[in-house]
Amino acid sequence: MQHDLTTLAGAVTALFAHRFTVQGAAGAALADLGPKGAERIDLAVGDHVVLSGEPRPSELKVHSIVKAGAPDITIEHPQKATHGDHDHVDPAAASKVATDKGFAILGKARRKPRPFEILGRDPGGELDELHIDFDGCLRKTQPVIPGERNGPRTSRRLWLNIV
Repeated sequence: MQHDLTTLAGAVTALFAHRFTVQGAAGAALADLGPKGAERIDLAVGDHVVLSGEPRPSELKVHSIVKAGAPDITIEHPQKATHGDHDHVDPAAASKVATDKGFAILGKARRKPRPFEILGRDPGGELDELHIDFDGCLRKTQPVIPGERNGPRTSRRLWLNIV
C-alpha cells in the first residue's frame, strides 16, 4: 500500500546504523533507510541528500535517496504481515467457542494478528482473558486479577473498567 510521500533535502548531521538525521530548511528530521537500504549507500556527516519517503510519527521512512555523486537509490521496505487467509473469520465464531467452553462473555472479541482475545468469566466466577485461534481452538486462558498490574499485557487495564 503506497502512502503519501514527503520530500526532504538537507545535510546529514548524524548517523545511527540505518537511521540518520538531516538538517533541512524546515529543521532537523530523523530518516530511516532500513538495514538493507543502508547497505546500498555510503553516507557521511556533511553529505547533501534529497529524500522521498513516508512520514511516520517519529521519522521519515525513506523510499528513495539521492546523494551528489552517487546513483539514485530506491529502497523497498518489507510489507507488514496481513491477516491473509483469515480475513473472513467472524468474531462471533470465537465468542461461540468461549460460550461452548462454559465462559460468560464480557465485552467484544478483539482481533489480534493471530488470535481473538475475549474477556470472559469462567464457571467458577473468575475473570479470564481467552485467546482463541482463527481455526476455533481455545489456545490459552490467562487469569485477570483486578488491581494486578503485571497481568496479561495492557489489555487487562482496559478490560477492568467493564467489570
